[in-house]
Amino acid sequence: MKPKERSPILNREMLLRTIFGVLLTVGSVAVFFAIHMRYYTYATRLVVRGNSLLLLMYTVLLIMILHLYGAYRIRYSRTRELVLSYALASFIENVLAYMVLSLIARRLLPVGDIILVFVIQCFGALLLYVLGRVMLPMLLPTIPALFIHPAGEWNEDVASKFDRRRSSYAVTGEAGEDLPRRELLRTIDNYGAVVLGPVSAQTRQVVIGYCYRTGIKVLLVPDMTDIMVASAQPMVVKDYLMYDLNTQGGDAAYYIAKRGLDILVSGLSLLILSPIMLLVALAVKLQDGGPVFYRQVRLTRGGKEFKLIKFRSMIVNAEKATGAVLAGKRDDRITPVGRFIRATRLDELPQLWNIFIGDMTLVGPRPERPEFYQTICDEYPEFNYRLMVKAGLTGYAQLYGKYNTSFPDKARLDMYYIQHASFFWDIQLILYTLKIIFTRESTEGVEVQEETHRDSEFIGSGK
Repeated sequence: MKPKERSPILNREMLLRTIFGVLLTVGSVAVFFAIHMRYYTYATRLVVRGNSLLLLMYTVLLIMILHLYGAYRIRYSRTRELVLSYALASFIENVLAYMVLSLIARRLLPVGDIILVFVIQCFGALLLYVLGRVMLPMLLPTIPALFIHPAGEWNEDVASKFDRRRSSYAVTGEAGEDLPRRELLRTIDNYGAVVLGPVSAQTRQVVIGYCYRTGIKVLLVPDMTDIMVASAQPMVVKDYLMYDLNTQGGDAAYYIAKRGLDILVSGLSLLILSPIMLLVALAVKLQDGGPVFYRQVRLTRGGKEFKLIKFRSMIVNAEKATGAVLAGKRDDRITPVGRFIRATRLDELPQLWNIFIGDMTLVGPRPERPEFYQTICDEYPEFNYRLMVKAGLTGYAQLYGKYNTSFPDKARLDMYYIQHASFFWDIQLILYTLKIIFTRESTEGVEVQEETHRDSEFIGSGK
């Protein structure tokens, strides 16, 4: 059977994404350069070569920051998230450009002109995003996908993850792996893509092999072994291809650099943010006269216990009557001040001290409570892999998951980080955290009836 050519829809999507990215980048650079030439050139005295170098540096850095914050992902993010991503990227870029120009001019230049650049850029980006939102569904219809799952384990929640407005694919059908092989393969022919769930190795081999031969796209829900293999280094022993799996984490140089970054960032942050922390502490104290902080035992690398520190966001003795349960979306044990500091992540600031003294790191899996950890691992053994590294304040699972992300999904995201961790990726994740601070979704609580399958940020936090 001859393989099919690549889907024309996917080719068209790549072309349109490229055009959109070029328009967004070129438009942003043009606005900056036009205002720079009009208002700043006289002060910097840059000529053709200097302006050319400035333009090149501005463009390269802008592309990097826009990519970091996901401002190019028009097909996969909400419009407000895209605008926020762009605004943050534009703000950082223009602040850096203003500092460079002021250094060249050897004085502080008028700040109003760079503010004008920022305003015009954001307004233009908003118009471009809105236009893209209107045009994309007409130009790029979603590809119908078949979800193949273990027999009797279909969950409609899977289909909801593929939002037709923000995904190239839409799950429009499902099939159990117990379906006869010929019937299953005939069913696959009616779709442009297959979403392959946690099926048996035999089913996976048959489906992937068939899709490879016919050119049908495959989206695989990975298990822990898949994630490990995906990050493995290939090696050839004589004529024998093998994969060298990473089972020991990063090397010594990475951990030394990571610890240095932890001390530097947490120390400076504690110093710079101390006025804000003082105001939060005062607000928590005035709320009900209770303690400002709470300390709770959590687990870090190798199962070591430590006391995590947060600003108290719940009523005093919140756990006394109910025991440890999950925080609900409208939980009445969260104080008014607590609701605000949780939504803005201000309750997390005291953990900078945990990082400074070495209990935690800036980037890593969130620490869990020991009394719940074994219960979670009994149901999801892979969750135990998270103890391979030190617990963190932010991380891949926190940034790309949600507050109510399930334990298996969280474990997969954390394992992906563990297998791919690097010093520069840590810096990227720290910068990306600035965007997440301004979004509500990942701070939302969960419904109480779903507590056994949700995040373990338990209501006992209010003690």
